[in-house]
Amino acid sequence: MRYLLLATHVPRSGSGGGIVRYTVELTDALHRRGDVELHVLVTPGGAEFFGTRLPPARLHRVSRAPTAVRSLLEREGVLPGGFDVVHGAKHLIPRRSRGARTVLTVHDTLLLDRPADFGRAKRSLLRTPYLASMREADVLVCVSRATRARLLDYVPSARPRVRVVPLAASTALAAARPAPVTALAGHRFALLIGDASARKNLQLAVDTWPQVRAAVPGAVLAVVGPPDWGQAHRGSRWAEQVADGSVRPLGHVGDGALRWCYGHASAVLCPSVLEGFGLPTVEAIRFGAPVVTSEDPALCEAAAGHGIAVPVRDRAGWARAVVAALSGERGRVPAAPRSWDDVAGETLDAVGRAYRAG
Repeated sequence: MRYLLLATHVPRSGSGGGIVRYTVELTDALHRRGDVELHVLVTPGGAEFFGTRLPPARLHRVSRAPTAVRSLLEREGVLPGGFDVVHGAKHLIPRRSRGARTVLTVHDTLLLDRPADFGRAKRSLLRTPYLASMREADVLVCVSRATRARLLDYVPSARPRVRVVPLAASTALAAARPAPVTALAGHRFALLIGDASARKNLQLAVDTWPQVRAAVPGAVLAVVGPPDWGQAHRGSRWAEQVADGSVRPLGHVGDGALRWCYGHASAVLCPSVLEGFGLPTVEAIRFGAPVVTSEDPALCEAAAGHGIAVPVRDRAGWARAVVAALSGERGRVPAAPRSWDDVAGETLDAVGRAYRAG
């Protein structure tokens, strides 16, 4: 099967948010299979990254261009031909597939659910082609049942074409050698991974942290996340608690440090008000950390009964749940955790069903 994965959003570093991580992991898993001839569409920077993973002939370059222009070219089908499958890993598939089956991974419907969270250009230029791609794709791969439900609210006609393929913890993270984080060593701490956008709800964890510390003296809230990309919502006492050391922003950390954090955290906090999947929840469970989440359906699905779920408006209940997690024991590491080979296999099964259906 000649398979083209659209990966122009993957930068030279190969690192980034959840969709970048998904694309890199899926690339590696598909390339490990003997029944797939994997090709990727990349920018010049992405070609440097994928050049260490795939033969040069499997890399199809597009010119450097602003993201909006590059996305338009992909949507209009200015792509190499001769493929059995063209897979859009982020928002779009080409309008004309040149005989290939088309697959679109739907990570979430946040652009439709919460358009104000995004810049004007993205919400005005991407919404229509994103919806059109959902309507046109031969296969829609949703990362959770929660995302499937949201997708069908917008495109009910897609129901026969949708398959749910949950994600897995990062392969690189599992293989990384833990690297101690000096700022946290020797402390009982809760770990929160996410940016400071309103949706991620960092402010709930920050504003209730004084109550948590009153019950668990000396506890530290460690925050891992990228630089701000929009208006920051960190809570009313962020600066004060950073100054006294009770909240410790770590910024972006490498796989070794993140693996250490998961392995030593007394709790991992996921207070987001809306998610498509909730990868930190899965990663926390993978490495034995207790989890406290909001009642968002995707987070509860990812936790699979291992976490404590609290309504985001119940601040007192949130604080109690965090105290309980910090005061308890760490969980057991799953004996046979889900892998990216599972993700790749289930994705190909969905494609196979589309071919058999004609």
